[in-house]
Amino acid sequence: MPFILGGLASGFAQEYSCRHCKTPLRKSSKEERNRAWVEADGQPLPLGVSWLPTEQAYNFSIFSQHASRVELVLFRDNACVEPVVVFQFDPLRNKTGPIWHCHLTVASVEDARFYGYRIDGPNIDAHDGFHAFDSKRTLLDPYARTVYFPPENNLSLSTTHGLNSFAEPLALLDECQCCFEWSSVDHIRHEADLIIYEMHVRGFTQSDNSGVSPQHRGTFQGVIDKIPYLSELGVTAVELMPVFQFDPMEGNYWGYMPLNFFSPHHAYSMSPDHCAQRSEFRRMVQALHA
Repeated sequence: MPFILGGLASGFAQEYSCRHCKTPLRKSSKEERNRAWVEADGQPLPLGVSWLPTEQAYNFSIFSQHASRVELVLFRDNACVEPVVVFQFDPLRNKTGPIWHCHLTVASVEDARFYGYRIDGPNIDAHDGFHAFDSKRTLLDPYARTVYFPPENNLSLSTTHGLNSFAEPLALLDECQCCFEWSSVDHIRHEADLIIYEMHVRGFTQSDNSGVSPQHRGTFQGVIDKIPYLSELGVTAVELMPVFQFDPMEGNYWGYMPLNFFSPHHAYSMSPDHCAQRSEFRRMVQALHA
């Protein structure tokens, strides 16, 4: 969980600390009440997984208009084939329109770190060519903020219709919300035509002739290192080729077949830590704006 309840502070504030970086966080009781979920069966929005600090619980939400059955499966670290928790959604309680949702306390998810979904519905075998539901497959949450690739993941097996005997990409349950703080940089205002530099994050500094240190080559930090060079060229805007998470086993250099639009590609980060990957991307954006 990204935040651990630490106790009551002075006044009407509560103190929390980030699980990843131990950064203290304080939120007022009024602020928490305004954004708290009051229904025990979860809320449809926002989509994805959300941590509710005052309730010490997670809210899960996924859109599937044609699903007939939805299961949430949670996995321990280094054990991503057999789930440690399976939650069966009740369509009468855990469904609002086409959105399936649930509310799970941190105690009920035990020590799980990753999650996915198993969804049943129409499929090709039922002579419906438009749908291809397979309840034996573990699906990645399209709103995941970080994608985890278990070591035993095998792309050639993942295209097989049927029961998993391997680990597929999963979403990280923990989401750090305080490891990075945006500075008060003013919104960029261009008074003349843009001079745009289109770049591939990895290719821009991957070669040793880039002048970037070996540990920074091909990363978001490498782009930061080259900002003086871009300024010298007269560049006023950078257009990045895809930085979304794509499958590292696909052999796709450019990244135009993304798995998730809300998570940065892990290979463009210097750190294997999931929290650090997001922070490195945000630092690059902040530095370019500055």
